[in-house]
Amino acid sequence: MQQLNRRGLQTDMRTPWILEREGYYSIVNGYKDPFLDKEAGKRTHEDRYLTGTSFNDLYALFVFDRNLRFLLFRMTTLSEAILKTICSYEFTKENAEEKNPYLNIANYAETGKAHDKAVLLIPKLEKIISLNRNPRFPDRKEYLRHCLEEYEGEVPLWVLCNDLTIGQIYWFFQAQGSVVRGNIARSFTALYKDSHRHGEEITSIQLDKIYRRIKDFRNICAHDERLYCAHPHDRNITVFQLVKDLRLVTDKKRYLEFLQQLESLLVNLEKDIPDYIGYVCCEMGLQNVDVLQTWIQTSRKL
Repeated sequence: MQQLNRRGLQTDMRTPWILEREGYYSIVNGYKDPFLDKEAGKRTHEDRYLTGTSFNDLYALFVFDRNLRFLLFRMTTLSEAILKTICSYEFTKENAEEKNPYLNIANYAETGKAHDKAVLLIPKLEKIISLNRNPRFPDRKEYLRHCLEEYEGEVPLWVLCNDLTIGQIYWFFQAQGSVVRGNIARSFTALYKDSHRHGEEITSIQLDKIYRRIKDFRNICAHDERLYCAHPHDRNITVFQLVKDLRLVTDKKRYLEFLQQLESLLVNLEKDIPDYIGYVCCEMGLQNVDVLQTWIQTSRKL
């Protein structure tokens, strides 16, 4: 607290209580940037805070970002489930007569980067099955063991998918040939049309981009990293871009509920740190809260 006070940050009686439970580094180092006086910092060669900044301002942004992670983790989990379900159905339908067809390189793209991904993916799938065959493996999954023992080693893809990460199922989608990729895209299109008034064609190329962003942001959420200002791979990739992506891969009811919760988070943050809401919105890919409210109105009409 003495160090924070020396650097121009106001503290109060609750500050040590928070620091003891959340950690200095997580709050201060993670969320100080918008509150720093950059010119004063250059002169003193250490952090200096803008006049009137309090520790509670940093903590408000910290809590907002944590709640944002919780909210987006739920939505990316729902979108992951949809990808697993559709990939399992369409791939198995195309290779219905074969036992564990996902282990056969001939069932993937024949050339290019997609084929290369399949070459690397298959050993990972084989390892999952091999480990769960071993009774000494401490982390055997009951659902995999049951299939291996009861069905002569056959594990349907829709069962195996439960043990795959979002990165692995995204990789699986990328490794597919044009027929399966096209069928997966048509399934997403059908689901979108099922819950929206106005249909929209979703292509496999769109899904590639959407799920790359979902995968990257999901990992940020899972590892409890700073989210609101994250720009994985590209400065133009923002949280709001992810928000727009999720409209195409989740049902409308859940999506609108999510948007309302996101709006509530931003409105509350605006009350807590009104002078900095513009900075936060900009980092998220929004000019201001009104942009999100306009997006909500547009999404209701679709």
